[in-house]
Amino acid sequence: FEQKNWFRVVGFHTRNVIHRGHEFIQMRALENHHCDGLFISPVVGPKKKDDFQAEIVLNSYQIMVDFKLYPKNRVLIGAFTTYSRYAGPREAVFTALCRKNFGCSHFVIGRDHTGVQDFYPPDASARLFDKIGDMGIIPIFFDEVSYCESCKAHRMSCGHSDAEFHQISGSKVRKIIGEGTPLPPWLIREEISEFL
Repeated sequence: FEQKNWFRVVGFHTRNVIHRGHEFIQMRALENHHCDGLFISPVVGPKKKDDFQAEIVLNSYQIMVDFKLYPKNRVLIGAFTTYSRYAGPREAVFTALCRKNFGCSHFVIGRDHTGVQDFYPPDASARLFDKIGDMGIIPIFFDEVSYCESCKAHRMSCGHSDAEFHQISGSKVRKIIGEGTPLPPWLIREEISEFL
């Protein structure tokens, strides 16, 4: 980060290949919080049976860099050798502290950060961060990102009916790949889809 002259760095923890929802919140965090760079930090330790292998996840992000789909010189990828505990809010705090130790000033917390199905309420991580207080890293909270057919854009909300929205998630990507059907461009970029 020092070599790149980055002082405000937003960390992003993931165990999935890049999809359009992740891309949306990464860019929103980078721009809205005036960060110099984005540190993408995929988990490369043991995974669940149906998870993408670490090499696939890392390569999907590298494609984003190689094809210049991210802003030039504002993204750094660094593997995180650990495993997902699926501990929801507690793991959100753990992963934030780890990225603080890497040197990040900000950290993205997703709607269901490292949770399992619907076990944790959507606001559980935000409530735990509020309870803990200042940890030396600024959490950036995001709700679910969807694609709106009417707006023809990725959004968290826009006023259109739920029927207009396509949900975006790593689980949906894995499901569609498992079915052997093409991945829609609103879900994942064509360059990543071709690679997968």
